[in-house]
Amino acid sequence: MGMTEEEYVICPECKSLVPHTPVCIYCGAKLPRPKRKEKEDSSLTLEAQIEEVSEEGVQGRLGRYLLWRVRLLELLRSGKVSREVFEQLYREYSSVTKKAIERRRRLEEELEGIVKVMEERRRRLEELDVLRSNGLLVKEELLDEYSKLKSEIEELERQAARVRFQHRALGWVSSEGLSADMASKFSERFQKALLYLPTMVSQGLLSPGMEEEVREGLLETLKVLERERAVEESQPKLEEPAEVRREEPFDEETLFAEVSSVVFGHDDEIRRVIKAIKMGDNVLILGRHGEGKTELLLQLHRRLGGVYFHCNEEVSEREIIAGFNPSAFVGENPIHNGCLMQIASGAAKGLPIAFIDDIMKLRPKTQVILFEAMNNKEFTNPVDGRKYTLPEGFSVVSASNLESVAQEMPDAAFLDRFGKIVMWGETPDDAMRKALEPYRLPEWVVEFLLWVRREVGEMRYLVPVSFRNIIKFAKEYNAYRQLYQDTGELWKLAVDRLLKMRVINAFGLKEYEEAREKMKRYLEGKRGRVT
Repeated sequence: MGMTEEEYVICPECKSLVPHTPVCIYCGAKLPRPKRKEKEDSSLTLEAQIEEVSEEGVQGRLGRYLLWRVRLLELLRSGKVSREVFEQLYREYSSVTKKAIERRRRLEEELEGIVKVMEERRRRLEELDVLRSNGLLVKEELLDEYSKLKSEIEELERQAARVRFQHRALGWVSSEGLSADMASKFSERFQKALLYLPTMVSQGLLSPGMEEEVREGLLETLKVLERERAVEESQPKLEEPAEVRREEPFDEETLFAEVSSVVFGHDDEIRRVIKAIKMGDNVLILGRHGEGKTELLLQLHRRLGGVYFHCNEEVSEREIIAGFNPSAFVGENPIHNGCLMQIASGAAKGLPIAFIDDIMKLRPKTQVILFEAMNNKEFTNPVDGRKYTLPEGFSVVSASNLESVAQEMPDAAFLDRFGKIVMWGETPDDAMRKALEPYRLPEWVVEFLLWVRREVGEMRYLVPVSFRNIIKFAKEYNAYRQLYQDTGELWKLAVDRLLKMRVINAFGLKEYEEAREKMKRYLEGKRGRVT
């Protein structure tokens, strides 16, 4: 008996007109549901039950895949398909399923092999990490091996992800993703189908040979349901990579207390920088010169380890990355490793952090190499042309004057590599007073320094008075206290220490003279005539 028009559908993939079954008999694509008559055939009781237990989403899709044998049997029993069409569809579907099962088995074997190799590579990498932490990863061949292992592991992880995805995509041939309750209900359906097979043979719907083939298929599906649950934990599956958690190498509050006891007036900025370091972020600190940014980097470096490097316009990529031999032309001396090479080789103790001061003064070519290190945790040594791998926790904590950013116009992509950019404010007056306490300056001298700072800060062609220069003023005053009791000598000290022109031109000289006279008038108003 042939199928009616309603039992045929158009395959969305190959566009063939095919009988309505779970998937296309030609390309294997999932088929859409056909339009049903308002009155369903009451004989399709099992199919109605199947729809009742089917759930939305993954559960429902798995059910339709697993129950295709049962559905074909019901179509045959109800007379919706002929015996010939049934046998053709059954064998087509059996072939597709067997190929999928075999493909899944091969993927499991492939995954097992990948996992085995990956474990070997990771064990060796752990051995080299121990050498790195002890500062012993300095031989060229060991550095090469370390970089090679990192690359191999990354490639193996990509292969494993691909195989895992393909393996899961073939989950429809097993009970993977099926709840225990659904699996139990499916098992009941298979058992019922097995019971009415003999009746179908006696009715002439199935030949004895076909009945045996169908029985074997149903029994095999039942075994799959049980086997998948039984071996789920023992199968060679690669676990999804867990979120990498950065170790807790320092106590945040202790570090803050130690650093803020030296760098005054920037508690909020210090906390934000410490949090970024804890998160493993690259950090850029921007602010006016002489406000304590350099001191912050030095204090963090002393307590956390890593490498401190101060940049200038003449710094080359060899110095910051590869290193140099200062006596190369007069004799043989060991090369002084650059900032990145020290971290890559493990020569730098503590955390793998590069503390880079005045980073915006780096040449564009050097910024490109540093960009690669920040982005990919590896860099190309300009001396030997080789790639070197940095530790997973590598980061850059840097500082720059706002003037440098305005002048150099750094690349937007380079700036984007910094997970956090912290704006470093001016040191407040109360913090300045606290920093000056050890030098025992008279109160009127402290007020004078704060006044000069405010006045000069409003001048266009003079450099703002920095925290650093005020401290240097205080140190000299304390060392020559008797001399600077003289107001005239104090005025000269203030001019020498605190007045600096941005540009030496007519405008700068004019403001310089104005500032000198203002300072003189201030002191005369407080202490009498200045000579």
